[in-house]
Amino acid sequence: MLWYLIPFREINLSSHPTIKDVAKKAGVSITTVSFVLNNRPDVVISEEVKKRVIKIAKEMDYHPSAMAAGLAGKRTRNLGVVFYQEDNIISNQFYSFVIEGIVKETVEKGFNIFFTYLVAPYDGYQSLPKIVREKNVDGVIVIWHTDPKMVGDIKDRRIPVVAIDNYPALKGIDTIQVDNKQGAITAVEHLIQLGHKQIGILTIAGDRPSIDEREEGWKAAHFKNNLPLNKELIFQSESLTFQGGYEKAKEVLRKNKKITALFCVNDEMAAGALRAAREVGRQVPQDLSVVGFDNITMSNYTDPPLTTVSAAKEYMGKLAVTRVLEMIENKDTPARRQEVPVELIVRNSTAKAS
Repeated sequence: MLWYLIPFREINLSSHPTIKDVAKKAGVSITTVSFVLNNRPDVVISEEVKKRVIKIAKEMDYHPSAMAAGLAGKRTRNLGVVFYQEDNIISNQFYSFVIEGIVKETVEKGFNIFFTYLVAPYDGYQSLPKIVREKNVDGVIVIWHTDPKMVGDIKDRRIPVVAIDNYPALKGIDTIQVDNKQGAITAVEHLIQLGHKQIGILTIAGDRPSIDEREEGWKAAHFKNNLPLNKELIFQSESLTFQGGYEKAKEVLRKNKKITALFCVNDEMAAGALRAAREVGRQVPQDLSVVGFDNITMSNYTDPPLTTVSAAKEYMGKLAVTRVLEMIENKDTPARRQEVPVELIVRNSTAKAS
């Protein structure tokens, strides 16, 4: 067992607002302040009172752990990882490796890590994760789905934020991204070098920065290689899932016999496309070449194994930790975007055009 001893020193409590100060200014009880700031769903409190308490707490920069932070020199040596529960980040075959990188680097740097998630759309200050509201972390890493207002509220508390593969795109925030455009260019040029000219892209509608960049790469590869860009070869699925890829690819392959290759913006959709091709009588890779993106574990076990674009997923997590620790040391450092390089993994789902 390890014991940590903190030398005694006098503390000037007057500089640290207390829950009693918030209650007095808001004209409510200490208990009411506690219920509001802890977002207790089992306690009935009027919206007017909630808004007043939250506003005053923000103005006073009150957080329950203020004195503890003072004792520790305002450093907790804790990092927070925040994501939406419905995104299934931990079980996701891409982000699970990112998280592994976060955990390894955090431990290596002698920090602790807290995982927390949001269960609903962000609804203001009271919806901030408790570890952020109470300033129990020195920095926060947000994975994929982000809310601009939530990020703003975290930054307002002078807590550094780094976003990994963030959606939607946010300005003025540090981000760690895959080099999506170059990855797509590499994938499509691989197909072009195999003699394919009718190369469809299986994507999804909506403002998703990573996916948009992959679509830009598909277009750029056509321009770079003097291939006519046919917008009728852009096919939008309902979702970025196996089922979404399967259903859309089946529809496309039945109608369009001229397509000899498909670039799919992620591996799950590509796996669905492989099944769809089999069901409509298109042999892969003899009649149809298929390329994915992400190199998730499943891509090595599809039938046939999937040619795909790979990014250093674990490295993304390590890079995010390194960056947030830099920001903890210098909170005024300008925000920047860092891209993780990619490489093409060629397997058996691609071949020369027949």
